[in-house]
Amino acid sequence: MNYQETLDYLYGLEHFGISLGLENIRELLAAFGHPQQKIPVVHVAGSNGKGSTISFLKDMLAAAGLKVGVYTSPHLRHFSERIVVADQPISEAEIVALTREIKPVADSIPRIVTFFDFTTAMALLYFSRKCPDVVILETGLGGTLDATNVVDRPLLTMITNIALEHEEYLGHTLLAVAAEKAGILKPSTPLVSGVRNRRVRAFLEQKNSDLGGECYFCGRNFRIRRKPDGSFSYYGLRHQWRDLHLQMLGAYQQENASLALCALEVLAEQGLASLDAGQIRQALAGSRWPGRLEKVASKPDFYLDGAHNPHGVRALVPVLRQLAKNRRLILLIGAMKDKQVAEMVSCLAPLATEIIATRAALDRSCSTEQLCREAEKYCQTVFRTESIAEALSLGWERAGADDLLFFTGSLYCIGEALQEIRQ
Repeated sequence: MNYQETLDYLYGLEHFGISLGLENIRELLAAFGHPQQKIPVVHVAGSNGKGSTISFLKDMLAAAGLKVGVYTSPHLRHFSERIVVADQPISEAEIVALTREIKPVADSIPRIVTFFDFTTAMALLYFSRKCPDVVILETGLGGTLDATNVVDRPLLTMITNIALEHEEYLGHTLLAVAAEKAGILKPSTPLVSGVRNRRVRAFLEQKNSDLGGECYFCGRNFRIRRKPDGSFSYYGLRHQWRDLHLQMLGAYQQENASLALCALEVLAEQGLASLDAGQIRQALAGSRWPGRLEKVASKPDFYLDGAHNPHGVRALVPVLRQLAKNRRLILLIGAMKDKQVAEMVSCLAPLATEIIATRAALDRSCSTEQLCREAEKYCQTVFRTESIAEALSLGWERAGADDLLFFTGSLYCIGEALQEIRQ
């Protein structure tokens, strides 16, 4: 297979949908000598904020001189963004070669091997051969039965926060979702978490304590203090760093950065990383995560953000309200049909002067008819488009130089938008 044929094969596996369980990933990795056992891992779960937290931690570890591997999903523009070592995405040739290696094993398994099973196996095999000093591994869905949970002895686990999501898979209460996320907790392994809900926090603490691991919670074991100029100070386990700056917008990003700072402290105590205030300050200031409050144009200002569930949208609203102050907001929105679309739209639509509903080129996309129906409850001027390109064209057409264009609701939509804009 050439590269395009390889991608066609991999994306073809997405038609099998989501199939939670570890049987497939264990069988795939067993065929290659259990490469996951050779990798030092930081395992990250949570409902929102995983990507930004991982970016902050990765950049601080790299500033300390470590070779860092990162596995995240979904990608925005290119498949290779999912698997990165030392800021270098996996190459097309390596994707082709690894697919050629893994495919015969996948074909021999008598169960459906999903896209995420296959790509997780690819990532872990790749990391075992590239020998990074540490790998930051992001869960895809949940934790207990997520393919990344084949890692048995992580250095550290992180749970950013917990909100209702993917209820058909994870449950209909916060505690049910927490129980699934908590599946990544392992014996004698510390946990760093941004969870605020008292019942969920107590549940996680009890579970990790039963496993013999320490728990560090934002707001209790470490905290931040925000300043009017947008900077913040971190008060950690044993260290304090003042007047820290981020280029990522949104007050919630400071909290994500604090999780990464606490994780850095824990890893330093394990002897993995050094703590240098100058390196930390520079790494945080330079860290970025594409598609999260990313400004892509001026006159009119145009921002993209991948908030894709009610929890993420509610965190976005104060920033969006500030950006839209004293000007017209033209809101572009697309979503996946398995999300809580009505609740997301109810948070966003009242802020908008005009709304453009659209959809990504995926079977999972929410219909624009449903989006329009929800948006019209809060906004008088709602347009319906059937492609990202059409939505962008209409947005540019409707916006004056002093207006604000803002696109949100789905990382898949944001990825398509970035592709269109940069072409």
